Amino acid sequence: MNDKTTPPSNPAETVASAAAGLTRRRLVRAGLTAAPVMAALQSNTVLAGGSKGFGHGCIRPSTFSSLKAANWTISQGRDIKGNFVCRPYSHWKNNFPHKFKNVYFLSEVTKCNRDPRPYDNRKTYKKLKMRDVFELRDDDTDARLARYVLAAFLSADAAGAGSDNVWLTKRQCHEIWNGRGNWKPFAGATWDLNQTMNYFEVIFARG
Repeated sequence: MNDKTTPPSNPAETVASAAAGLTRRRLVRAGLTAAPVMAALQSNTVLAGGSKGFGHGCIRPSTFSSLKAANWTISQGRDIKGNFVCRPYSHWKNNFPHKFKNVYFLSEVTKCNRDPRPYDNRKTYKKLKMRDVFELRDDDTDARLARYVLAAFLSADAAGAGSDNVWLTKRQCHEIWNGRGNWKPFAGATWDLNQTMNYFEVIFARG
């Protein structure tokens, strides 16, 4: 966005509107404050403006990390890529790809193999097909992480192999799941579960 108008006196309300669902609770979870995010939103298409018309932007982990470290200020002339295929799990739940209809979440297709509940026959993930993940009624960390990872996986698949519009690769998706949020998003960085969930909370704010 290139909105140069003077921001209203209630930045939190403006952020919620501009980010189309980036609520105060989610901002707090991600360790963000209203003012710097407001500045970022006004300066460029970061976390807002839409990706493929889905009403919210998307940035790669390296960009997310550098912007957060810079208190969400964007250097003059810097171009922030925001045209990734980035669709939340609410989209995939209603537009699930037919080719994955009978594929299990823990499978060679996704390369996800970690079962959070291997000894609970009622809750084991081994019985979940990919589509079932979006129907999970649980709201624990693993259920939320599964929804985020699968939405990212399907977005990567929709973008196509080798596409520059992939914000997380399929390989990164199964690394995140198998490591329960502990992974290396880019060279020289290691994220733990909390950092990973914060990232997904912001990217999939409307999901």
